[in-house]
Amino acid sequence: MKNAFTLAEVLITLGIIGVVAAMTIPTLISNTNGAQFKAAYKKALSTMNQAVLMNVALEDTDFSTLKDDSGSTGGNHVAGSLAAMLEDRLQSATDVSSTYFTEVDTNSGTLPTSTIEVTVSCTAEDKNNAASAADGSAEKLCANANIATGETSADVTGDITFAPTAGSYYVYALADGTYFGFNKEAQSCSKGNLDCIGFIDVNGSTNPNTIVECDDPDAATCEVSASNIKDIYPVLFYGQTVEPATDAARTVLFGK
Repeated sequence: MKNAFTLAEVLITLGIIGVVAAMTIPTLISNTNGAQFKAAYKKALSTMNQAVLMNVALEDTDFSTLKDDSGSTGGNHVAGSLAAMLEDRLQSATDVSSTYFTEVDTNSGTLPTSTIEVTVSCTAEDKNNAASAADGSAEKLCANANIATGETSADVTGDITFAPTAGSYYVYALADGTYFGFNKEAQSCSKGNLDCIGFIDVNGSTNPNTIVECDDPDAATCEVSASNIKDIYPVLFYGQTVEPATDAARTVLFGK
């Protein structure tokens, strides 16, 4: 008589395989998505930095000379604005501002906010007005300004709430499918200019629409595990540079 598995043994084995698959497949998918998000993020940063360097070579201008574009209508962007620079240097870049936030709201509820550490210059007037400023705003940071005798201002470093909205941001789709969002009022961008904080969304309005964060926000060193690599990265643009704006975004860029 030949040896064989009983039906019960086969069903038990299949059940064990199913349980193991259910436990491991989501992690494998998450890690794969994380690797794709990371690669797309690095490519988008490179593309943006190449665009501004091209603008320097052709026009002798960079982010420090940007013009306020908040008053433009009908796609007629102000010459010298960031929108105009993108359209000139990345000719395949497409303005998707009118649809991006609506699609994000439909797919995932809303674009999440994030906390970003910034340095602002505060005057005595700013300090006096800080009491009535909204929590999480740059203006609120000035409450802690310590302006020395004989000085007109002081730099204060602290956290602000980063919350892009449809009314205040342009969003451009790049040729590779990544999106770049930036404040319409971005102008004369220096490192401390808070209008010059934007974001890269590596897969457009498709979920998860989540801003990357450290695994443990309270840890001394930021770590981002593969499963926590998300699709949205806050960035700073100033001078001839586009760089990560948060510890988590920096960790993903420079991590292994």
